[in-house]
Amino acid sequence: MITAAQAQSYLDQALGVGVPAFLVELAITKVATAEAAMDAAGYSETDKTLIQLIAVTLIASLGAPRRITSQHAPSGASRSFQYGKGDLTALYRLLASLDTAGTVTGLVPPDPATSTLFMVVC
Repeated sequence: MITAAQAQSYLDQALGVGVPAFLVELAITKVATAEAAMDAAGYSETDKTLIQLIAVTLIASLGAPRRITSQHAPSGASRSFQYGKGDLTALYRLLASLDTAGTVTGLVPPDPATSTLFMVVC
């Protein structure tokens, strides 16, 4: 199973997403329940690690996490943030291509960017 340090590093460095450590821990605990199914599906250690990392990221990213878009420092400390705009869709696609057995499908929330809007016009 991936560690909290690995997941936090990916969220921070690769995605620039600020997520509290306790939320990462909860997401890891949730994804750990699918590890036996990943073993049964015959996934390699590499695929299991990638699937776990992506699933933890998608679960921990619930609630529109903020992304750091710019930082400044020495004395005039400044940070700019951007809030989610459905930019995790690529991770949903990657997860679907890696997890062909659907071992974590029930754990991750649906991609909000693919939501369908139904309107009734009278």
